[in-house]
Amino acid sequence: MKNCTKFIMFSCTLSAILVFSGIQGGWAAEIVFTSKRDGNAEIYTMNSDGNEQVNLTQHASEDYDPVWSPDGKQILFSSNRRKGVFDLYVMDADSKNVRKVFADSKYRRYPDWSPDGKRIVYAQGDPRLAKLSFGFRFVPSTELTLYSATINGDSVEKLTDGSNPSWSPDGREIVFGVHGRKDLPLGIFDLQANTKKTLLSREMPRIVDPSWSPRGDKIAFAKIDGGFNGEGFLSVRGSTIYVVNSNGTSLRQITEAEEKFASDPTWSPEGNEIIYSNASGRHQLYKTDVKGGNTIQLTHEGSNHWPDWFVPTTLSVSPSVRSMTTMWGKIKAN
Repeated sequence: MKNCTKFIMFSCTLSAILVFSGIQGGWAAEIVFTSKRDGNAEIYTMNSDGNEQVNLTQHASEDYDPVWSPDGKQILFSSNRRKGVFDLYVMDADSKNVRKVFADSKYRRYPDWSPDGKRIVYAQGDPRLAKLSFGFRFVPSTELTLYSATINGDSVEKLTDGSNPSWSPDGREIVFGVHGRKDLPLGIFDLQANTKKTLLSREMPRIVDPSWSPRGDKIAFAKIDGGFNGEGFLSVRGSTIYVVNSNGTSLRQITEAEEKFASDPTWSPEGNEIIYSNASGRHQLYKTDVKGGNTIQLTHEGSNHWPDWFVPTTLSVSPSVRSMTTMWGKIKAN
């Protein structure tokens, strides 16, 4: 009975540490994504096993491209809630305090956050070039340019032509789709040298949705089977998830041929699993290990896209191994 009491005391103390370490600030809801299950695109969160799916935005406009801030306290996304033009917005993880990032109004989509949380990267286009597609006005991918800025919309810097940017974990590079009129190869932009290079231009001439692994040694992306139509939009006959080393070696296919429309890959915090969208039927989110096995379906209703898996980097109160060991020692002594 005495040992049982000690265990209960330890469990309660550990629970208190975890609660005050910031889990209730958004850590528990690990996945943010877009779903059209209620008729329009809304931002949702869910646990990594697909449970506890919650609609955050509940807005009549279309809300796309959600990404977590590095500390998990905010969500950056694109929305057409002002005059029908897609632009960037940010909100707290509990859906409160929604505000527009930029004071002006331009077409901005596909945002990502720098690892230190100080800047964002995104694709920008001229709203006058937007064309009607899927019921809304989108700027063709061939007309987009990458920019970076601070999260308050200041200190804007033009980078290069392209789309779907993803910031490397060390903050030095951005992987993106290099937009041409025929092909869409994988590009890496060096922020310090202000230079870019392409990877897999022969093997994978058309890619979308590149995503760095948490360690920065690999990149996941979707290979597109298709091409550009006369308006500059991608006409997709199919897509497949691949993973490659960040230097362009060891290319591996992750999804199978029967998963005809796999896209939007995002990595788990440990780098051993990937969540992606598959439209063999309706767009649902699936989770698989990086070897392409043990696939689990996470969503079952509506059309679901753009998942982002929260990677906790800091805790407001960080319990150390030493303090927990000391605490356990005192409990045992009593």
